[in-house]
Amino acid sequence: MNKLNKFAFLIVMASFALFSCQKKEDPDPVNDPDPILGGTALFTGASPMGVCYGPYHIGDFKVTPFPQAPGKHVPASQIDTDLGMIAQHFTFFRTYTQSDGMDTVPYFAKKHNLQVALGVWVWPNDATKTTLEANTAVRLAKQYPDQVRCITVSNEPSANGVTFARVVEVMNEVHAMMKTAGISKPLSSCIKGPEVKNAQVVLDACKNLNDAGSRHIFLTIYPYGGQRFNPTPYNTPGDIKANMDYSYGNAIKPCEDAGLNVIIGEMGWPSGIDNNETPAPASDKPLDWETVAHTTANYFASLSWIRGNHQGSTVFPDKIYTTFWFEMFDEPWKMGEDSRGTGPCYGIYYNNPNPGMKFDPSN
Repeated sequence: MNKLNKFAFLIVMASFALFSCQKKEDPDPVNDPDPILGGTALFTGASPMGVCYGPYHIGDFKVTPFPQAPGKHVPASQIDTDLGMIAQHFTFFRTYTQSDGMDTVPYFAKKHNLQVALGVWVWPNDATKTTLEANTAVRLAKQYPDQVRCITVSNEPSANGVTFARVVEVMNEVHAMMKTAGISKPLSSCIKGPEVKNAQVVLDACKNLNDAGSRHIFLTIYPYGGQRFNPTPYNTPGDIKANMDYSYGNAIKPCEDAGLNVIIGEMGWPSGIDNNETPAPASDKPLDWETVAHTTANYFASLSWIRGNHQGSTVFPDKIYTTFWFEMFDEPWKMGEDSRGTGPCYGIYYNNPNPGMKFDPSN
């Protein structure tokens, strides 16, 4: 083939490839041909607030066994519907697992123009299942580079029977898988804010396994917890200054000093109590402390705070914090998570199919 013909052939092939990419539609959640793209900002959108997504919202608080709970498959049609609802209010969200049908999330995130922090659950005493989660997350990060913005290994591990050392082992495993797959995505973990001082190995992994500019740590920070157990009503749900100042000094700043960008991985306020088994501790607030009105007030106070309106704080730096509100839907299976029974009641939407909205989080 002479040079001219070779050049013409290449032009034709390039045009054909471009046309094919423009016309191609995703055949299924498993085979997405998108190329690997480099990332810049972790999440994009007009608001720094995203949302946490747990899919197990079918069921009644008082009726067991719950039809949806970890270990039970969630239909793809429900995940499609759920993400469509998320897209009405947010541009990004986070997940916790790749099990139970959650491996279809990036496919539907693409359909609804959403970005996701993809979660890898670390299963206690089940390395095989954990490795399967990791493999799935890496495969999906490669197939859906625009949708999967990062991979987050574990969530509040100490509360789920997992050591920080084990979290780091899995992070190293995921990192090796990404190198083999030829991709680079920010790799992080999510820990409780109060446990930062005990989690140096996780902080080190979040720094050492990522390039500069991609070093993130997710922290769960709940002003609700500080206010609930304080013996005096020093605050209201709409005033979180004391709580956030404490969290900055004891959790956020140490992470930033370690060279990490802090993302608030969970922040929320329950709207009710549904526990008929264990009496609430005497130090708890009155039974009207968890209401939709309080949840709404706390949501918008939190939104204002993460946008940089720090209510006169002299501690917080003048910056915006990407945050995930906990959570999108009430999840009945979480009954009994604490003595007050608030576990199922953190959703912006109620439970069950076609759930109603408690308040409008439009921001």
